[in-house]
Amino acid sequence: LEAVLEPGNRLRPGRPLVSEEVAEAIVRFVAGGAELGNAEVEPSLLSLICRELNEQRLAQHRSEISQDLLAGSHETILSNFYERALADQPESVRRIIEDDLLTESGFRENLAEESLLRRFQAAGAAPDALAKLVNRRLLRIEERLDVRRVELTHDVLTRVVKASRDARHEREAREATERALAAQRERENAARRALRRARAIASGCILLAAVAGALAILAFVSFRRANRAEQLAQRTRAISEQARVQAEGLLDFLTDDLVRELETFGRYQTVAELSQQEIDYFQHLPPQLQDPQTVRSGAVALVDRAVALGVLGNVNASAKAAAQALALLQALRRADESEATTIALGRAYEVAGLALVGHADMTGAQVDLERAADLLRPIARQAGASNDAHIDYLYALAYLGYADGGLGQAQAGVPLEREALRVGRALGAPDHTDVTVETYYATAGAYLAGLLADLDRNTEALQAGEDAVAAADQVLAQRPQFGIALIGRVAAERNLSRIASNELEPVQALRFATQEEQTALALTRVEPENGFYQIDLSRAEHDISDSLWAIGRMREAIAYGRKSITAGGQGTDTGVGAEAIDLVDETIATGSELAQLGDSVGVAAAVEAAQAYLSPDILNKLGLTGSDMAVLIDAPRTYAAMAIAYERNDFAATRRIVRDTLVRLRAAGPRGQVDTLLKNVVLLYLADLDGRAAYALGDFAAAAQDERTALTAARAVAGNDVSDQRAVAQIATWLSMALAREGKREEATRTIGPVVTMYRALAKRNHGDQWLPLEHAEALYAQSLADTDQAQRAALLRQASRLLDHLIPAIARLHDTREWRARIEAAQRGSVAAVSDRGIK
Repeated sequence: LEAVLEPGNRLRPGRPLVSEEVAEAIVRFVAGGAELGNAEVEPSLLSLICRELNEQRLAQHRSEISQDLLAGSHETILSNFYERALADQPESVRRIIEDDLLTESGFRENLAEESLLRRFQAAGAAPDALAKLVNRRLLRIEERLDVRRVELTHDVLTRVVKASRDARHEREAREATERALAAQRERENAARRALRRARAIASGCILLAAVAGALAILAFVSFRRANRAEQLAQRTRAISEQARVQAEGLLDFLTDDLVRELETFGRYQTVAELSQQEIDYFQHLPPQLQDPQTVRSGAVALVDRAVALGVLGNVNASAKAAAQALALLQALRRADESEATTIALGRAYEVAGLALVGHADMTGAQVDLERAADLLRPIARQAGASNDAHIDYLYALAYLGYADGGLGQAQAGVPLEREALRVGRALGAPDHTDVTVETYYATAGAYLAGLLADLDRNTEALQAGEDAVAAADQVLAQRPQFGIALIGRVAAERNLSRIASNELEPVQALRFATQEEQTALALTRVEPENGFYQIDLSRAEHDISDSLWAIGRMREAIAYGRKSITAGGQGTDTGVGAEAIDLVDETIATGSELAQLGDSVGVAAAVEAAQAYLSPDILNKLGLTGSDMAVLIDAPRTYAAMAIAYERNDFAATRRIVRDTLVRLRAAGPRGQVDTLLKNVVLLYLADLDGRAAYALGDFAAAAQDERTALTAARAVAGNDVSDQRAVAQIATWLSMALAREGKREEATRTIGPVVTMYRALAKRNHGDQWLPLEHAEALYAQSLADTDQAQRAALLRQASRLLDHLIPAIARLHDTREWRARIEAAQRGSVAAVSDRGIK
């Protein structure tokens, strides 16, 4: 230590610079507080601390380094070291280190070297930035399972890095708040001016409309009374016509410019009210005064009202207004094929399609949106086409691609979204000042990300999602209450979280899901009573819950699952039956998680909280009625009782609880799309748990029957996401076990083979999903039951045992996990029947 402290200087005999006690304190500090026998010391940090302490000793004219000098300087030394290491690096490099190499609670995190290099490059860092930071001893690279991973050099640095991150977050939050307040004040002033102008225009419209109607009636009566008043009637009709034309001109302005402006400020209720005033005017206009322009203007007002009502969450009223607009414009176009009428008809089809999306009727939505795109495409591709034609064509393409994805036709949807983005770029996106163009451009990018994720093209999907968020941010910087822009942003963030989950990067997925939650909360602040915005919030809470569960933070995950239930329950008043499916699914999943933790009280509380949102009135509104539907809606209660009994090893009770429900569901005939989806969701949970209980009781034939039912239902509702495929694989694992115990080893092998292959592939790219090793071990155990080769069986069981050895303590301590370990150990001893073959959810 003295050689490091004062190299080259001769020391006075008998007067060391440091006592043995202080030297030990310096080493313990550099080792992060560890005792000397267990200390791991980074030489560069030791040298740094010693050099800085000696400089301070000299500056204070001390003869030695004392304990008080060490206690007052070590944090400053590390902080100075951290700042010097990053002094010549872009701010974005500091942001990556603090956000990605440190957990939220302040522990070291690591990233694959190639992933970190890619992020540095995207952040604008120099190619040698990582090498410099390694040479400066801020970062280090280690080989782990044949992958080079980067992390902070030592735990002692985490306090400094966390302090820097916390200070940055506080500074950014303060600056963002100040900017938002200034922008909000300006937007409020602009909104007030727009509203004053709207009221003035509306008052003028009403006055002119009243004058027009009165003069028209006077003209008609005068004409009937006497021919000698012909000249007076003609003059009166001329005045009436002039007044009507002026009134409709003002109303056209209201339709085209003011409505669009109000939408960007989130004033959808005002748009609905003003468009209704315009609709009232046209509906009370005498038929002899209605020309093509008048009819078209009235239909456009209906379209505007349908859009506003849809955003406000009133899907039924939106669909009704869209249908009225379609009827008017379809009849008009038979006599008038002008560009204006065609564009208006295309937009009416778009809004009608979106109303069907709100009712989860993707097939009908696809038909209407295809009609819109077919009408608008020839006009938009003409030289000199208007901006309105391009914007509505972009709108139709974006939502048609979304409908294709909803029908499992992602391959067809991708070119539509790419065409939508091309149209947006031609209009100036993503840097154009027209916020409507920017918003639809961002929406198309968000939906493209989802479609690419469906096709497992995750690299492209990630780029599309990030571009969409950036485009939406440009809009929201100007119009933070623009609901459609917020919807596009939340869709992009949801897909980014989904992509990270598919890449088995739950920490990254959690970051995106947290952003998704903040955007969804902003939506609920725009329209607190909007059920669809509550649904967006519910899905965000669900994504956070899934990410936390994957990381192993189970109690936090369950808390967000309950939040998802609450928000989802508030969304059932939209009248969309699909939301009941999400609510039932989330409730059962949360109950299952609580049951795994042995919290039977929590299971019951979560279920009862959800059931409050599934009253008979709500079910009637959703169109979900009948005895079978009552069984489906009551499924969370059934599952809760089953899960509690199952966790108590009361397998007979588990089966008794569900027996009648399964009989009725298996016998249920063909249903509608929503009913069928709900039935499959319920079946996959109930039949799977019943199958596991039957297996534990040794009734392997019944277990196989149940698991086949669950597997069929799971495949019917599963998408392409890795989480969906893993859920299917877990059911297949139990089916294979039951088949093997029945002696049907060949069928068991066919069932479990693809499952093990999938898990082996996932294990190679796992970046932090803590449950994957357990699921993999379960599949290997099932494969060992089916395998007749004793050597191969032993090898599979050894692999399964090693996977369980690497589980995090929170999962390893679970009762179900301990039983899996006992099951595998018993099989290794050659006494498979010695333990219960009870499994986990």
